[in-house]
Amino acid sequence: MEALDAFAKTIEIITKHPKLLVIPLVISLLLAPISAYLLKDHDMWPMGKMEEKPEQKQEGNVIVEEYGSSISKEDMEKFIDYIKALSVLGILSALLNAVGQYGIVKGALTVKEGGKCSLSQLFIEGFRNMIQVFVINIIMGLIVLATIIIPLIPVILLFVTGVMTGHGVFILVAIFLIILIELPLVFFLVGLSSMAVPIYVIKGSISEAFECFSVAFKNKLSTLAFGALLLISTILIMVVPGSFRGLLMLGTSGFMTQLLLNLIEAPFQALMQAVISIGGLMFYLELTGLTGEERNLEEEILEGEFVEITH
Repeated sequence: MEALDAFAKTIEIITKHPKLLVIPLVISLLLAPISAYLLKDHDMWPMGKMEEKPEQKQEGNVIVEEYGSSISKEDMEKFIDYIKALSVLGILSALLNAVGQYGIVKGALTVKEGGKCSLSQLFIEGFRNMIQVFVINIIMGLIVLATIIIPLIPVILLFVTGVMTGHGVFILVAIFLIILIELPLVFFLVGLSSMAVPIYVIKGSISEAFECFSVAFKNKLSTLAFGALLLISTILIMVVPGSFRGLLMLGTSGFMTQLLLNLIEAPFQALMQAVISIGGLMFYLELTGLTGEERNLEEEILEGEFVEITH
């Protein structure tokens, strides 16, 4: 019930206050030309086409041909350049998206409590908290990645065993374990991690952001259900712009092509970030049951206790 209520309130906030989408949209538009420039010389497969070229060797009067896919030195260098470009783009995107994430959560929290927010002020606050949000996202990302990969190792071993031995039962068991364990785990982690930044925005402390773990484990089923809703909705949002990426499969690259695709994706990316960020906020508030007045009262009590202690 909490998952559905939180998701419904997320949609309500977005539809009633569409100007909040301006924050992630500006970030996406800023990143569009940068991404296009960094990736202008790379298509979807920077290693090039691995064509099977026979290698001929002469042994006496006999010519031996060896067939196989080979990667040239030039292709390897392109791949390394591609990884470097992706790394630079990834760090820059994470930093700028941290600005947008803080701004949209702060804006949603403000309008939910009946206040008014200035977009310029939200951007300023976002830049002030950029590093903190970046750090939270990096830590959460590493935890989530490790939690997903560790139980996946035996599943991969089972699948490989099935492929190598030809026993389909191993493959079926691997698929069954993915559906039974890995998929619910991913849903749960998506729901859990969506609350980290909203908690930081509310409480202003990086350490407090990891309260999301205790909140999620106390509400396991709701967190799993909300994570499923978030993941499915984001996939549906990105289906349309994702179809345009098929152009790159034809080998089309270059700055203008990349820029056009990035501009097409920008509003969808903005909507996706809004759903995830506001959704995490609404879900946390739904689980904790705290209204704006109750949070202010808690803050006043904590401040009062701090004054007593200092005196």
